Amino acid sequence: MSSRELVCIIDPIHPIGVERLSARHDIIAPANWREDARLRETSVIVIRTSPLGPDIFGAMPRLKAIVKHGAGVDNIAIPAASAQGVMVANTPGGNNSTAVAEGAVSMMLSLLRQSREMDALVRGNRWNERWQIRLGDLTGAKVGLIGFGRIARCVARICSAGFGAEVAAFDPMVPDEDMRAAGVEPLPLERILQRDIVSIHTPLSEGTRNLIDTVELGLMAPHAILVNCSRGGIVNEAALAEALRSGQIAGAGIDVFEAEPPSPDNPLFGLTNCMLSPHVAGVTEAGMKDMALHVASVVDCVSRGERPATLLNPEISE
Repeated sequence: MSSRELVCIIDPIHPIGVERLSARHDIIAPANWREDARLRETSVIVIRTSPLGPDIFGAMPRLKAIVKHGAGVDNIAIPAASAQGVMVANTPGGNNSTAVAEGAVSMMLSLLRQSREMDALVRGNRWNERWQIRLGDLTGAKVGLIGFGRIARCVARICSAGFGAEVAAFDPMVPDEDMRAAGVEPLPLERILQRDIVSIHTPLSEGTRNLIDTVELGLMAPHAILVNCSRGGIVNEAALAEALRSGQIAGAGIDVFEAEPPSPDNPLFGLTNCMLSPHVAGVTEAGMKDMALHVASVVDCVSRGERPATLLNPEISE
């Protein structure tokens, strides 16, 4: 028997998910959730990228579950949730993985083809400068992936099958034979960093924070580009800015930042060889619909008294 939950949606999700949730549950909408008089009665939180710690959900004595819209959960204090017996589940996979992968590849292509610079040439009446331009190719390029989860596997397929790129990956959590079965060469991080294109697809943790810093950027080639559509904090932004400024690497595409939104004095803002976007690699219509419906299905699972298949803290007591 399902129960009707009070669901607090902290970050906006696709309307189709809100519609599905509203049909079966009571909703606290993102616009005024902090002021809603029903907040203490909340049984389920739905969240995307906002930070969620004990100071927020600790004030909800009836809270049963936190459902993450997406895969990464570095913004949720899972140990504190577990201490309260609160389930934490995420919603990986589906169209969202494909959307993020396409976002990463689109950044690769935009940087290689210098799309922003080419647009500026035309708008600035600098047409004849085109003869001085040498654009890059994804076809036949050596692509290195840091992390080899769902999104990275999509990137590998697009790059190899679509462009004939030579794809390699580093992920200590994935057996070498699994990578080879996917047509990807397993390599240590040092060799991944020596490839033409390096794309990051690993969660943020204490082990991956500042994984790409001055030393790692120093291993990259002057023609290489770096793309990060995973999490801010994995790349040291000050070190990346210096590498771009000095010509240590040719370009970077950054969709995620250590602080979101980033500060106006972020060192990457003044660099023309750095393409920036506001953490939207996965924000496509299909991806957002799929994710929102997945969120609704997890909430329904909780309402039936079941443990979600994507439960991240199974150690909590019944």
